[in-house]
This record gives sequence, C-alpha cells and structure tokens, in this order.
Amino acid sequence: MQKRLHTIWLAVFLLLLHSTVSVAYTAELKIEKILTKTDGLASNTVLTVFEDNHGTMWFGTTDGITRYDGENFRTFTTEDGLSRNTTGLIFQDRHGMLWFANGVVLSTLERGKSIDMSYMAMPLSELAKELENEIPTETLTPTPPRGVSRYDGDMFRIFTPADGLLRDNVKDILEDKTGMLWFATASGVNRYEAESFTGMAFNGPMGMDILPDWWNQVTTITQDTAGNFWFGSTAGITYYNVQTSDFRYFDINLISFQEIEKPRTGNVTALQFDAGDNLWICREGMGDESSGIRRYNGEVLVSFPQSEALPMNTVHNILLDTSGNLWFAGTKKLPPTLHDTEERLTMTYAEAGVGVSVYNGETFQNFDTNDGLPSNTVWSVFEDSRGKLWFATDAGAAVGVYLPSEK
Repeated sequence: MQKRLHTIWLAVFLLLLHSTVSVAYTAELKIEKILTKTDGLASNTVLTVFEDNHGTMWFGTTDGITRYDGENFRTFTTEDGLSRNTTGLIFQDRHGMLWFANGVVLSTLERGKSIDMSYMAMPLSELAKELENEIPTETLTPTPPRGVSRYDGDMFRIFTPADGLLRDNVKDILEDKTGMLWFATASGVNRYEAESFTGMAFNGPMGMDILPDWWNQVTTITQDTAGNFWFGSTAGITYYNVQTSDFRYFDINLISFQEIEKPRTGNVTALQFDAGDNLWICREGMGDESSGIRRYNGEVLVSFPQSEALPMNTVHNILLDTSGNLWFAGTKKLPPTLHDTEERLTMTYAEAGVGVSVYNGETFQNFDTNDGLPSNTVWSVFEDSRGKLWFATDAGAAVGVYLPSEK
C-alpha cells in the first residue's frame, strides 16, 4: 500500500513538473519614459521617431520636427525652411543628409476630418451653377512648395516636381546597395543620384480592368537579398528585376502568390523582409476579419486574421528589430459615418487606436495603454542604437524595452 501511494505521489509530482515547465510566460513591454509637448516636442501627435548617426533623436509631428540631443529640444517648421510641418517620414542617407517627407500616414490623418458631401444631395442644375461660380484658377492663392526636404546640418533644401520629383507627396525613401536613393510617390518612383532625379513609371499588367496609374501610386519600397526591388502601391505589388529590368505585377489578395491579369485594389502600405527572407505585406483595409497582414515565404502566402493579439485591419508601419521581432503599428478602420444636417452633408472616416502588435517568430502579442503606452493610437515604431524601442503616438513619444517571454 505504501509503495502504491509512493508511486501515485511520484506520478503527481512529474505531472506538476511537466505542467510547470510547459507554462508560456507572456512577454512584457516596459515603458521607461514618455516625451510630450510639455517636454519640448512640437506636438503631442508624433508620427515618426528617428535617430541620426550622431545619436540625436528626431521626432516628426503634425506641427514640425523636433530635434532632441538628450538635453535640449529644438523644433523646425516651414519658417525654418521645412517643406511641410506634418512629417511622417524621416530618413538619413550614407552621406549624413536627413530627408523629411509626409510619409504614408498623412492620408489617414486627412481621412479623420469630415468631408463635405453636400454636392451629392444638390440638384444637377444647382451643381452646375456652383461650378460656374468657382473662383478662377489664376486668382487662387499659390500653393507653397510641399515636396521633400533635405537637411545638411545647417539648412534645408526643398525638392519639388520643378526639380524632377514626380509628385510632392513622398511616401517612402530607400537607399539601395549602390547608394542610390529611391522615392515612392503617387506618380511612380524617383531615383536620385548626383543631385538629379530620374522618374520610373509602372504601366501595370496587360489586360487589367483598373486605371493604369493605380500602379503608379507607390507607397512603400523594399529590396531583397538578391538586390531586386518590391514596390507596394494602391493596386498591388510590383517586382523589379535589376538584372533584366523586367517588371512583374502581383495582387495582394491571392492565396497563391502568382502573377495576375485583373487585380483588385491592393492598398499596400508596408513591405518588409524578415530575418528568414519572408516577405511581409501589409495593407489598408476595413472590416472585422483580416488584420491586413500577409507573409510570403516564396511559395505560400499566409493571411493573418484579426485577433486579440492582432486587433488592427490597417497597418501603417513595420519594424524589424535587431532581435528579429516584427512590430506592426496600425489602427482599426471603422465604417464611414454620414452626417446629414440642414446646412450640409458630411462623411467621416473614423479609425480606432488598437495599440501595437509584435511577432516573435511564433506568435503575435498586442500592447496598449494597459502596458504603459500613452495612447492606443500608435503611428510607428523605431529601435535606437541602444536597443530601446520608441513608439510614436498621438499622445507623445514613448521609449521602453521589450522583455521576451521565458520558455
């Protein structure tokens, strides 16, 4: 009897030991500091964070860019030569030049405002009169240059279509292995070398049933290990082989990643290769099913549904940190709201903040204000030279560390 009891207790002990070993510890995000306008930022709405090669931090906000050297803050605006105050993209080339542009999140900020739809309820006869009474183009106030800004440490220089830039709005900047800069615009891609811009337009696949210029609305650029380029656009994804100068066009919604003829809208916002050369594709979407995140391993395209760990349906930014983790900053687009009053008819496209999600190579996990973030609206994530993570939110910039789960 005693031997039997001993055997039972041993079995229970081994079961408990096994249960203890197999417990998955949840990773943590430890926020150490939050910077706001009170500390010296130009605005509490921070869209992007960047560290230059001198260790100085830069913050792109809706009211200018702020430079922080660890002690002092200084803000630059259009009065200092910046092309625009709303800055969602900061990039530094190998020569140390800093580039500032609007980035991919600007369209999201604009959608948050109510759009006047009164013309929809207006009789055609009255609408025609409204059009006839429009102010002549020559009397309108000239629009100031709003292209991309370059800062050499002393002064800004603005590049616009007059300098060869295809469009004023620059969504992404990439420096390739040869040192050439690539600019994603709404009218194609610019290559910049030796102070000169060269345009590259995409005509799209033959037989497509959408406007060809949809392929030219480029939002993101990445380069694979072979040196070939992948461009995300409103229509889908364009692959450019640098050896043959050939283009191939892909749709984001296909289960198998194959060349297609009649693509639907892709609304690609971010492309990123991970440490295993998998291509991560993110898009702007709507609804309660898809997170907008896909992964392509060269053979199979996997779509990730929304979940508690991945509550977004639109992704604005992907960060691959030095540990190989992927960070996804995005929001959840809500159905548009129609406001019908006696004065006007307006439509609002609202979005809800959902925090930030991280993928550790196996699972996703979401962090929000319950984990110390100042806001659930996170526009982008940046890792500095010390391994600290910066989160650009609409309530300031938060810096902290990611503590992986114990296995």
